[in-house]
Amino acid sequence: MLGSEKTFFVMYVRDKTDYGTNNFVGNGDGTITDAATGLMWMQDDSGSFSVGDYQDGSLNWEQSLAWCESLDYAGYTDWRLPDAKELQSIVDYTRSPTTTNSAAINPIFNVTPIVDEGGGSNYPFYWTGTTHANNLSDGTAAVYIAFGEALGWMQSPSGDYQLMDVHGAGAQRSDPKVGDPADYPYGRGPQGDVIRIYNYARCVR
Repeated sequence: MLGSEKTFFVMYVRDKTDYGTNNFVGNGDGTITDAATGLMWMQDDSGSFSVGDYQDGSLNWEQSLAWCESLDYAGYTDWRLPDAKELQSIVDYTRSPTTTNSAAINPIFNVTPIVDEGGGSNYPFYWTGTTHANNLSDGTAAVYIAFGEALGWMQSPSGDYQLMDVHGAGAQRSDPKVGDPADYPYGRGPQGDVIRIYNYARCVR
C-alpha cells in the first residue's frame, strides 16, 4: 500500500577493523605489490603503451584480455586482466576528479588522463575480466571500473541531454565487449551511461 511502513531483514557481520585497507609497496621495476591481497599490479596502465586501434592504449574487451595475457613486463609473463573484485580493491574512494583533481586510486599508480565526451579532462574506465551476464546483455558486456567520473547523458523534461557524473568515481558499470561507441550517442540505460567500449587496462598477476 502506498505510504505504508516497510520493514526489511538485516544480517550483521564483523571482521578485522583494517579490512579492505591496501598496503602498497613499490618494487622499483614498474610494479606495485599490495601486501594486503598479495596481488602485483602494473604501475602504468595501457595508456603508457602505443597499443590498440588508436595507438593510445584504449582497447576493447577482447583486446584487453589478449594484451595482458601476452605481456612480458618486469620479468613476468603471467599477467592477466583483473576480475571485478580485484580491480575494485585498489579504488581509493577518498580521491576523485571532483574532490582531489585526481583519479580514484593511490598516487603510487600512474593513470593516463583522457578527454571525456564533454571535452573535459578526466580519467579512464578500466576493463575487468568479468562478464556482465543479464537478460539484456546475454554475456556480450563486461564489467569496468570508473577511476574517473562515471558519466551519463541525463535527459531534461525539455528533451535536452546533459552530461553529468551520475555514478561517481569508483563505480562499477558495464560496456559492450566490442562495437562502435558512435552507436550510442547518448549512452544507454536510465542514466544514459556513456558507452566507450575502448577502455583501458591495468594488468595484474
